[in-house]
Amino acid sequence: MYRVMVVEDEPPLIRDIRYEIERNSTLFQVTATAINGADALRKLEEETPDVLFTDIRMPVMDGLELIKAIRQKHPELPFVILSGYRDFDYAKEALKFQAYDYLLKPVSPDDVREVLIKLEAMLGERREQKKRAVLLSVLQGELISGEFSEALFAGQSLALLVAQCDGTSGMGANAMDLEAELASALAVPGAAIRVLSGRTPLEKIAIVEYNSRGYGDGDGDGDCDGYGDGDVDGKFAEREQLAIAMQHWLSGKSGSAVNVAIGEPRAQLADLSESLGFLRDLLRRRAEHGVSKLIRESETFEAAGGSSPVAVLTNERLSSLRSMVQLQQKSLFKVEMSSLIGEWLLARLPVPDFTSLVKRTLHAVGEGYWRREADIDSVVDECLEGVTSGETMSEFLVTRLENALFEESSASRDSPEGVVDKLDDYLIANCHRNFDPKELASGVGLTAPYLSKLFKLHRGMPLIEYLAYLKIEKAKQLIRSAPELLAKEIGELLGFSDPFYFSRLFKKFEGCSPSEYRKRLEKR
Repeated sequence: MYRVMVVEDEPPLIRDIRYEIERNSTLFQVTATAINGADALRKLEEETPDVLFTDIRMPVMDGLELIKAIRQKHPELPFVILSGYRDFDYAKEALKFQAYDYLLKPVSPDDVREVLIKLEAMLGERREQKKRAVLLSVLQGELISGEFSEALFAGQSLALLVAQCDGTSGMGANAMDLEAELASALAVPGAAIRVLSGRTPLEKIAIVEYNSRGYGDGDGDGDCDGYGDGDVDGKFAEREQLAIAMQHWLSGKSGSAVNVAIGEPRAQLADLSESLGFLRDLLRRRAEHGVSKLIRESETFEAAGGSSPVAVLTNERLSSLRSMVQLQQKSLFKVEMSSLIGEWLLARLPVPDFTSLVKRTLHAVGEGYWRREADIDSVVDECLEGVTSGETMSEFLVTRLENALFEESSASRDSPEGVVDKLDDYLIANCHRNFDPKELASGVGLTAPYLSKLFKLHRGMPLIEYLAYLKIEKAKQLIRSAPELLAKEIGELLGFSDPFYFSRLFKKFEGCSPSEYRKRLEKR
């Protein structure tokens, strides 16, 4: 429901306008009225409506003065001008202060309906953008606290589906387009489903919004247009179907196995971050490369039939091994691979399971880096055949892998510029996140100072400065493509908790503030 304030000095007209608004749309309700501008400002201190309808000519404080005062304290508040024919020039003056629309008195039902339809679309899009910004901050551990954030999700419960892909070869570089495509693929009647990118290109997070009757329609009005049987916790079957659809879609896009962890509904925003951490931990402990699984938050590891968590290769270790192969770091690869094989041997897995695990791991690690004549499965089978000692098998296998995975020369398969290019694609696709340079460097097997020097050499600026530059470039794109977004909202979408710092950084790169940049675009 959207709250409306009507400001008009004639009570009969207030009644007429209220009647037409509430008759033409169930989403708008007049929750406050005022007889002049001064009266309206007093009531705005108590409660801020979603939209304001105001007359032009009123005693004490007229509509134009009211609009000027509103723009100081409530710059986002849309208002609709009510004017008679003789006041039209006066109304045009008010439109200079960014009035959303105007209605001629006496108001007609058709005109009111047309204005409400446009307002509903605009307010709905604005609310959705704010919800996404809040959810993104919450999932990054930077909860936007206060009544505003809580009001956006009042009466709602949120459940997470966290997907982890084995690879991203077919997923492209535009994360925002991918999120929109996946959300569209998961769409079901009556459900509000949002998709966000995780902390790596391999992770996607779907957020399912419920209300007290089951799946919520996401407009905050407390109504449910589908699935509503009053049992939120009993909606696991539908949630599982969404997880299966998410798994199939991502698997088709990435050409890899996909594991999806299914979370339980959370009633508080602050609990979402905890839920995400728990689901990520489940994926680390239970996911296996080459195998697509659904992992339920409500299950324990033992209940799911898990034999030993040591037999599962974590995504962190796989990423590290891939980097070692890409950068041809033979000695580091030998130590890490020997350690892994030793852990798997200690788990006392059956021979078929052990063999399968080694093969799946090597396929995931070495895809695209094996020499053409090398056959992964044949290498593993030959190493395991007739070898009774685990130590001998480990040494033999790692030696064979070195010959198959690494060039004879010690030169890196990827040049320093190639490393920067690959990392650049990832940073551009995830510029809304705040990165730790040490973690980025570790992911490609380099030290943070050396990686920063590479960016200085190949991008013209150190890594920290380049990360800021990407955010500002994305901010400029958002200003051009989404003019309805405020600078503060754009900053929040890009991970800036301090709007003043965002504005200063923008000015450092562009020589002007975000608002000045927007005005320049409008003049073109």
